[in-house]
Amino acid sequence: MPRLGWGAAITVVAGLFALALLHAIIVDRQATLDSLNEQIEDVRAVNDRLRLNVARAEAPERIMAEARYRLGMVEPDRRIYLSPLELGGSGAR
Repeated sequence: MPRLGWGAAITVVAGLFALALLHAIIVDRQATLDSLNEQIEDVRAVNDRLRLNVARAEAPERIMAEARYRLGMVEPDRRIYLSPLELGGSGAR
């Protein structure tokens, strides 16, 4: 009978040790997951800022201001519209 008691005690201790080991692995993996989630949030914040910068850069008002002040564009006093000419029967197609 004492042998059964020692065997049961060893089994219980080994089981508790395995549970503690699994718990440590779970905690470690959770810490890794938390770190990855934090990195994802940081990258999303950077991505949002970059998208905002692109939207600002593509704004027609900014493009016009850049063309006027940095590139020296001037708007014409009047507009001339051109019409396409019809080519005769001997024209190229």
